[in-house]
Amino acid sequence: MTGAAPRSSARPGPRSGEPLGRADMHIHSLYSDGTATLHEILEHVEHDTALDVVAIADHERIDGALRARELHAAGGYSYDLVVGEEITTRRGHVLALFIEERIPPLRPLEETLVRIHDQGGIAIAAHPMAPIPLSVGRRSLVRVADHEQPGVFFDAIELLNPSQAGRIRHGARIRLNAAQLQLPGVGNSDAHVLEGIGTGYTRFAGATADEYRAALAAGSVEALGAYWSTLHNVSVYLRQLVAKGRHLRHTVLPNGEWR
Repeated sequence: MTGAAPRSSARPGPRSGEPLGRADMHIHSLYSDGTATLHEILEHVEHDTALDVVAIADHERIDGALRARELHAAGGYSYDLVVGEEITTRRGHVLALFIEERIPPLRPLEETLVRIHDQGGIAIAAHPMAPIPLSVGRRSLVRVADHEQPGVFFDAIELLNPSQAGRIRHGARIRLNAAQLQLPGVGNSDAHVLEGIGTGYTRFAGATADEYRAALAAGSVEALGAYWSTLHNVSVYLRQLVAKGRHLRHTVLPNGEWR
């Protein structure tokens, strides 16, 4: 399977003990604007969550996700990890999953979707319709839904994203999806800090990356989670500033693998 690292120790079912598995496919690391190292993320998912599938999806790069896959394969973790990227297109952010090669930013939305699908990946509209320049808007969502060019389509829409961007126009995106788009609706955390991981997630039949993907294709997924408080959002932004300082220090004084 492209873009995924299988779990090292097989489990009979979801880690939560419930009938359905949980996936959080939108997590940021220190490789972009997250605040945690890859090792911290992998350990947190293993010991502090019941997630079965996760994806590292940093902005405009996949080198962190590829490195995370190496660490995951060597770590004996009991969940699956998928390589992802959050891509800034000219019409907003697109989440690419199950990819192997970086997709460049600031290209037309339609071109980006084709590039994702040419790799065998899946494309998800990230926090769509939020009134900020980095979210795919209503017109673009509808245009893609009506597009006839091969490869120009979304595989799913992020209906539950607990960040401030995801909270805004939450009801409007649910209504648009029900009335016109009719895409599988997923939940993701868009986590930039460890405790954010799993606050938004997708429930699906199974417990592996392959089963997540099959459930998405069948439209049998459910978006769940809880929105962050204003205080948490502010805390995230402050910690991101500290993380940017770490980036700067490492640029000036390189000191081994720090992300």
